[in-house]
Formats: sequence, C-alpha cells, structure tokens
Amino acid sequence: MLREQGCVMKKASGHNTMKRRNGETEKRRTIIHDSPIPRFTASFTFFLLFTAFTGCIAITPEEDPVKKDMNSLRQDIATQQQRLASLEEAVKKGLELQKKRLEAAEDTGSKDKANIKASLDKIREDMVFLSGKCDEVEAAVKKGREETAGLREKSADKKEFDNKLVLAQNQLAAIEKRLTSLDERIVVLEHPKPSPVQEETQKEPDKKDAKPPKPDTLYSEALTLAKDKEYSDAIEKFTKFISLFPEHDRAQNAQYWIGEMYYAQKDYERAVLEFNEVVKKYPKGKKVPAALLKQGMAFYELGNKKEARLVLEKVMDKYPKTEEANTAKKVLKKIESGGLLR
Repeated sequence: MLREQGCVMKKASGHNTMKRRNGETEKRRTIIHDSPIPRFTASFTFFLLFTAFTGCIAITPEEDPVKKDMNSLRQDIATQQQRLASLEEAVKKGLELQKKRLEAAEDTGSKDKANIKASLDKIREDMVFLSGKCDEVEAAVKKGREETAGLREKSADKKEFDNKLVLAQNQLAAIEKRLTSLDERIVVLEHPKPSPVQEETQKEPDKKDAKPPKPDTLYSEALTLAKDKEYSDAIEKFTKFISLFPEHDRAQNAQYWIGEMYYAQKDYERAVLEFNEVVKKYPKGKKVPAALLKQGMAFYELGNKKEARLVLEKVMDKYPKTEEANTAKKVLKKIESGGLLR
C-alpha cells in the first residue's frame, strides 16, 4: 500500500517537473519571438543590401541639353576671341610697318619717285593681305552671331554673349578704320598737292574755262576711254567725275569702273582697294554686289584663295537673287577645281 502511494507520488512529481520544464521552454520561445532584436537585425540587413544594390546601379542624371549647348558655345566664342586677338595683333604689326614705310616715302619727297612707287606697291600688297584678314575676322564674328542667335534667348547669359559679340565687332571696326586711314595716306602720296608755281600756272586756264563740264558729258567721255582700253585716261576722267559730282547717281558707277580699269591692267592689288571703296562709300548701292564679285576674283588672281572664297560667299549670302551671286557660285567652282577665271 505504502509502495503504491510512493510510486504514485513519484509519477506525479515527475509529471510536474516535466510540465514545468515544458512551460519554461515555451516561455523562452515566446520571449525570443516577441523580442525586437530579430526584427532590427532583419531590417538592418535589408537596409545594407538595398544600399549596396542602389549604390551599384546609381545613374548619373543627364546634363541639361541647353546647358550643354551653352557650354559648347562658350568654348567656341572663347576660341573665336583668341583668334580675333591674334589677328588683331598681326594687323597691328602690319599697320605699324606700313606707317613707317609711308613716313619714309613722304620724307623722300619727289626726289626719288622710283623708291616711292616701290614703297606704295609693297604697301598695297600688304594692305590686300590685311584686308583679307579683316574679312576673315568678319566671317568669324558672323559665325558666332549665327550660332548664338538660337540659344541666347533660352539662356540667362544672354547679356554675356551680346557683350562678347559687340566687343568683336568693335575690334573689327577699329581695324578697318586704321586700314582706311592708311589708304587715304596712299592716295595723298600718289596725288601730291601742286607747288605754288604749278597752282598759279593752273589758275590761268581755269579763268578762261570757268564752266565745269556737265556730269553726263564727263561720264560718257570716261566710259568711251574705258571701252577703247585707254585705261589711265579713263581712270583720270572717272576720278574727276567723282570729285566734281560726289552725290551724283553715277558716282558709284564711276568708282566701280576705276576698279575695273585696274583689274583690266592686272593691277589686282589696286583693284581690290578700289572695289572696296564702292562697298565703303556706297554700302546700299546697286554696284556693291558687282564690286564684291570682282574683288573676290582679284583676290584669287593674287593667289589668296581663302580671301577670295570668303568674299564670293559673302556675295551669295547677302545678294542670293542677283546675277552676281550666280556668277560667284560658278567662280567658286572654278576655284575649287583650280581652273582659270578667264
């Protein structure tokens, strides 16, 4: 009896011990399950993986296309400004050299006409080169203006681009002004003022023939001489016409014919200068396209293909619907093929 009770108590005690152990195990499981540590660990692991993944595939945003174009244009303008500065320096040196030559020619007076003529010929040759450089700069400024036109309205830097273009245009105008000054001094040397004795001698016929020639008569005489290939006399008549009737409708024609006379004599350097006078004095005149066309041809005859191309392209760009533009196109084809213009 006592044995049976002892066995029952042992079984009950063992069962309670087992139950208590199972309860502690279940409690530990509950604590572990409810703990935030596993969740934090999982979240942190996911964060690390996400960061690493996104870091590997990060995409750099594309640059704004307008901004990209503006940066490119800035570089182009900077390049053109450097080019303009170098050209301006070259022109400056050339002008200083010609100034010294002119002063030397003026000092010699009329005692050494051969030296004066040689100096003037050299000056003309160099001025043709400098004139070509001016055309080159003008083309560069034009290119910058065209490239900027489409983008500057979109940019906050519009004022910056406008200022740079104005600066380039002012530099070009200054160069052309100095070239004009040299050209005027050449004319003075070629047509010196008569001495007092000569003036007195010349006044006598003026008193007898007080009436100036009629413009139509004088122009007709000059044109007849030109057709008869009396080039020197024709130049003299046309020059006189311009001097007496500078505001006449045919003044620009007379200036153009002076250029033609020098071109016909193959004095291409002087022809370039005379045709340029048409463009300067009568910028809106009807003879400007023809003057530019012949100026381009004169440049080519001098071997300056680059300058010739620039001037001829200018004719086609500015006067596309003229006969001169069609001729300029044909001349350009001959230049590209290396053919003769005649």
